[in-house]
Amino acid sequence: MKKRSKLYSIGETSKLKNLSIKALRYYHKEKILMPAYINESTGYRYYSAEQFIHIDIIKAGRQLNVSIEEMRKIFSSANTEELLFFLEQKKKDIDAQINQLNSVKNKIDILRKRIDDSFNIMNDEDFKVTHFQERYLMTTPSTEGKESSDLLDYSTLDCLMENYEIKSIYESGTLYYIDETGHPTPTFVFELINKEDYFKNKDLFSILPTGNYLTLSYTNKNRNEKMLQLRNFIIGNKLHVIHCLELYLFTDIFDVNAFSCQLQVYIKEYN
Repeated sequence: MKKRSKLYSIGETSKLKNLSIKALRYYHKEKILMPAYINESTGYRYYSAEQFIHIDIIKAGRQLNVSIEEMRKIFSSANTEELLFFLEQKKKDIDAQINQLNSVKNKIDILRKRIDDSFNIMNDEDFKVTHFQERYLMTTPSTEGKESSDLLDYSTLDCLMENYEIKSIYESGTLYYIDETGHPTPTFVFELINKEDYFKNKDLFSILPTGNYLTLSYTNKNRNEKMLQLRNFIIGNKLHVIHCLELYLFTDIFDVNAFSCQLQVYIKEYN
């Protein structure tokens, strides 16, 4: 004869499993967790130790936003194979959520670093030679001079990034051609990408070479003054510009009328 399991009152069960008495009564009412025994005289509910794992499943299910209807179906079928399938599906859901959250966390980390770097860059107001490793970028032709050109250019670039499932690292800007007189003409808008995305499809991207770049930071308030300084410096020293890019900085995300940039100029004589 099978020995009868020890029974626990609803209060004891509540304390042992950290589930309120109100919740236990609710799951009884919904025919999800039926007490192992109910005293007919007092109406008191009692639960067996074997039911504790049922409570664990219920609690896990509720944390995963499993509906009462789904929960009722699982317990009414009383089929372990169905429960196993259900748990496996939920595990896949959890893995997907974890991946999504990790992706969001990575974006936050990248953006935080980008903002920190932007403030550090703006601390340097004078010309500076900075060494950069090889960088990869996606570009689209600049239509500067046309109405709403910036918005259209970056909208096009965003669509390309999305279509090819390329992760943003929040480093974008404009590429310039510098003529013999030092006058800059915008040629492309760009978004820097990580090496992983570059190697997925090299033909889509351009490369900025490793080397020393003449850098200069400025805001919208002193941009013209700084650009003139750069032009005079290049012409005065008879330097040959190979690449010139204006990188947008994140020093004030909320003021749409203000901007900060760093100009990076790859000069033949420095490399």
